Amino acid sequence: MQEPNDVGERPIMAELIESAAGTDSGPWRSRASHVGAIYTMSYSSAVVALFDYDREQAGGLPKNSFLMAAKPVGDGSFTLLRVLREARLPSAATNDQTRQESIEDTGNETPWSANMPAWVRDKMSLHALECSVLGTFIEEEEGSFRFAEDIANYYAVNELMAWKPDAASLELIVNHQHRTNDIGLGHNAVPVGRTRFAAAETSAAVNVDFRIDPTDILKRRTAYFGMSRSGKSNGIKILAESIYRLRGPNPQHRIGQLIFDLSGEYAQDNFQDGKGLHRVHEALEFPRGEEVATYGLIRVDWDPDRVVMKLNFYGDPLPRTWTNPSDTVEAERALEQLLAGKVIVKELMAGTSSLYTTAFRDVDLTPEPSAAGDYGAQTRYHRAILAYRTALYATGLTKLTWEPSIRAPGQGSLFSKELIAALGPAQNAGNNNLHRYHQAATILEASKNDQHRITWDQLVSVFEALALFVDDRQSGFVQFERNYISDRKGEAWADPRFRSVLRIFESRNGPRSFQSAQDQHDPSTTSDFAEAIVDDLRAGKLVVVDQSAGDPEYNKAAAERVMWQLFNSQQARFREAAATQDPTKPPNPDRATDGHVIVYIEEAHNLLPRANAQDNLTSVWARSAKEGSKLNMGMVLATQAPSSVMPEILSETDN
Repeated sequence: MQEPNDVGERPIMAELIESAAGTDSGPWRSRASHVGAIYTMSYSSAVVALFDYDREQAGGLPKNSFLMAAKPVGDGSFTLLRVLREARLPSAATNDQTRQESIEDTGNETPWSANMPAWVRDKMSLHALECSVLGTFIEEEEGSFRFAEDIANYYAVNELMAWKPDAASLELIVNHQHRTNDIGLGHNAVPVGRTRFAAAETSAAVNVDFRIDPTDILKRRTAYFGMSRSGKSNGIKILAESIYRLRGPNPQHRIGQLIFDLSGEYAQDNFQDGKGLHRVHEALEFPRGEEVATYGLIRVDWDPDRVVMKLNFYGDPLPRTWTNPSDTVEAERALEQLLAGKVIVKELMAGTSSLYTTAFRDVDLTPEPSAAGDYGAQTRYHRAILAYRTALYATGLTKLTWEPSIRAPGQGSLFSKELIAALGPAQNAGNNNLHRYHQAATILEASKNDQHRITWDQLVSVFEALALFVDDRQSGFVQFERNYISDRKGEAWADPRFRSVLRIFESRNGPRSFQSAQDQHDPSTTSDFAEAIVDDLRAGKLVVVDQSAGDPEYNKAAAERVMWQLFNSQQARFREAAATQDPTKPPNPDRATDGHVIVYIEEAHNLLPRANAQDNLTSVWARSAKEGSKLNMGMVLATQAPSSVMPEILSETDN
């Protein structure tokens, strides 16, 4: 009988496997560490049987490490596997019983395997690993490989063995350029980091530099996964700087880059990196204004050029009238920020369920081209906008420098003498709200006599009274509305849009449902920051959006607004290019990067839809992931919680 051997001695069965494998079986087979045999295999997974000795000789097999499966003799092709978890062989139950008996025999005084016969230890050291099948590296000519993301076949009885990659093989696996991009700039890959499959791996572990060709990020989805402090941000910084440097040899290769910076490490200097990425222009000695733009929720002394991401929720004064449909553009321009703020208000009120809040939340305030030249339609629209602005004031948003007015298009009032009379005591005798209606009538009459001037506080009183008035079946509004409809052939004074806005005044708590909008409001803002960001990206700038301050929900809503603006802009550019492209002319290499943008999403689990979110396929993130390639949009996301990100986005990941 053989003497007991340590794990480091060669198991009897392992020697048999090695002799079957042969010794002269191809370049990588002679370099890589043989670890075992394929026990069973399918299109998606494989089980590898291996001995403790081979695992030790290979320097360990960490979870998530790669294995190469191939026949003992053949060309350089191999199936790529990734270690997932341990697997149980049919002998596992017997081994467990033997293990328990050995422990009982030793009384835990000595290692339980010390007194076993060598052949028993050999058998018990055989165990298994479950692996995922990642694809196939196919050798097309010596030293030249292509990668296929599947396998062509498998057999129940196979001759496949498994190897742990050596340095050269690992280099091929992690740095193989699977699908080349059509940008064609020919730049070299840049090192991003080194491979590491376990935090506990020794200094003798095989690892190689991991490199990325910057142009392979364009039009594609790239993901950085890893624990906190594992280097995700550093990898993104290297990548973003490499893409920025493409303009060095050729100034026309300006690729717009947008970084949602949740921790502020890109938008400001820090003690770890020294200069932040916002100084990337200094590497090429270019002026900052033409190269870099930073945005944030608050002003900071050390970044005087930063654009504050706030909106004037009130917008600008509406034009008094608009005659032609083209004039509607002027109305839209005046309300540009109001309509953008309305989107944010809707997001802030997403959780509300009361009828008076949902009607206000979902109302559409976009000006209608059909109102051009129609004074009645314009009057109703002015009235709805005035009611909405009054609701903003009632919420607590800092008021505008200009005072409101109830002047209608032309020279009249938004509130006619007939309405004022209907609010008066004569038509509301005995009504419980008589005093409130009369007060509103008095305010409107005084304003009419004072060139239509009125204050925001007075408007709050008026609209609170009107909210009761139009739904009060015992009020003077019933007869007023009947007469109004009769005079205007079926057209109501309180149209659905006005009624929806008015409902927010039914309760004093109504405007409070979006009170947090104050943090995003600045009456001095003159433009929409989302449009400004897209303009900067079109100019090829590196744009950093500092989201380290502010409410998380607002950061999420602001990011979505910017993404929708960018997505729609890229769609428009795609249509323009398709309409003007001449298929008879070859593409100009100097214009290879025209229209390309890349979006970096730090801490992506905070911005992207959750895996179980409703309607997540219609979100801008999902659409950008699925349609971004044809729109020349690249996406790079980094997260320590990949399982929380919706699978539809992860499934589109290229790198």
